[in-house]
Amino acid sequence: MKYAFNDCTIDTDLFQISRGEACNSLTPQTLQILEYLIANRDRVVLKDELVEQVWQGRFITDATLSTAMKEARQAVGDTGRDQHTIKTIHGTGFRFVADIDMPVTKSQNTPTPDGIVLAVLPFKSLGTNSDDGFLAEGLTEDTITNLSRFRELTLLSHRTTVQLATDKASNSEMSDRYAVTHVVEGSVRRSQNQLRVTVQVTEASNGTLVATEQFDRGSGPEELFDIQEDIAALIAGRLGSRHGLVAKNIARSLPDGRTQSWDTYFLVAQFYEYYRSYDHSIHADIRDRLKHALETDSQSSDGWAAYAMLLLEEYRYHVNQRPDIDALALSAEAARKAVECDGLNAFAQMTLALTIFYQMDIAGFRVAAERALELNSGHCDVLAEIGSCHLFLGEYDRAVELLDRAIDLSPVHPGWYHYARCWLYASQGFTEAALVEIEKFPMPDFFWYQAHLAWLHGELGNTEKARAAAAIMREMFPIFEDVVYEELAMTGITPERGEMAIQGWRKAGLNIPEYPS
Repeated sequence: MKYAFNDCTIDTDLFQISRGEACNSLTPQTLQILEYLIANRDRVVLKDELVEQVWQGRFITDATLSTAMKEARQAVGDTGRDQHTIKTIHGTGFRFVADIDMPVTKSQNTPTPDGIVLAVLPFKSLGTNSDDGFLAEGLTEDTITNLSRFRELTLLSHRTTVQLATDKASNSEMSDRYAVTHVVEGSVRRSQNQLRVTVQVTEASNGTLVATEQFDRGSGPEELFDIQEDIAALIAGRLGSRHGLVAKNIARSLPDGRTQSWDTYFLVAQFYEYYRSYDHSIHADIRDRLKHALETDSQSSDGWAAYAMLLLEEYRYHVNQRPDIDALALSAEAARKAVECDGLNAFAQMTLALTIFYQMDIAGFRVAAERALELNSGHCDVLAEIGSCHLFLGEYDRAVELLDRAIDLSPVHPGWYHYARCWLYASQGFTEAALVEIEKFPMPDFFWYQAHLAWLHGELGNTEKARAAAAIMREMFPIFEDVVYEELAMTGITPERGEMAIQGWRKAGLNIPEYPS
């Protein structure tokens, strides 16, 4: 994105500002200040508001704010006396007063005239069986996944729509907050002989009912998949005008790769609950139960993909790790089965790409990753997981591109979505900006979050905070100092690229040995 004003042009993608024939780099902090002031140039931005937006509510002194504003002014050619771009409203705040020659580009989630942004709210369970809650959860997740394959439809993630439902956000609030154009709501009831699913689609801005349908089928999982395809066809047919090649496969009738057992279906729904919450107690339970369920439901692509991810979590994050179990090899085997069952399942293809990556077959990873993105480039988990692998490889531009798209699709998301920008800023020497990025969405129960805090606070000289984070991380992962190089190597981070983190950890009081020659 570019902004032009006076004799300046800001390129936000390159962190650069051009004045006349001179081109200079911008720190992430200065860029954030300028972007926020430009976006709100029709009014005065209060000091506290600017601090909240740029420093995410962290306490800063008046001197820190003055220094930051001085740097922003110097970047655009202002001085304390000559405020032709950023004007100080004494005792109140700041206002960007220069005329912008280039319009501000809207965010990805802001629809174009033909664009559609869908919020699929959690389906309601009208049944009395305890498993029916998982039936509704699974139907919500599958509806989002199916619709996200349509190139014309932008789907907010399940994480985000769950939060919207929890907040009891109105349709107009969804429209204002996330540029939602249409809201999908539904309910599901399962009896011994029948499944009944009701769906309605409304325009977010005015509440106009666009489509409503009731689907009645038999009581088996195969009938539920038929309903899912009918829902996708109904919504895409009413709202979309062009279907991509992949989208057309939603309407296929072949049962290959489908889940045949309710037990497997409910376990996959529980997996997605774990994937959203990272509750380790859920992980331990469903990992073992899924293995057993797949012995009889062996053609379930979703089941094998979920099982592969649970095993991969055991390997890469040591979640409920078992001794003498090669979790990575088992994960790779399960991922391959998931793809064999359904070659058009983007999540399955993503799990295959991840397991190949962790086996350090980088060429194979690139092929599998691009295939997953080709199948569904509108799935936030696919984007985020593959983006993280590019981060580990030091390919920061590609990592940030994919993870920014994931964040756009999932405004409510886990904190690790921000690690790519954190490492990008840190690699450029902008340690404070890296810390701000990592603290936007805290994950206090994740040992890598505490490790990042220890590293960045240590590098910034915040000794007390660095040591506190290091102590928490040690408690979560007692052998971290002994295996740190193996942990970095597991993700392909070389000693050279990991050195900046190593130095920060040492400053935080961690006993990191020299890298073995």
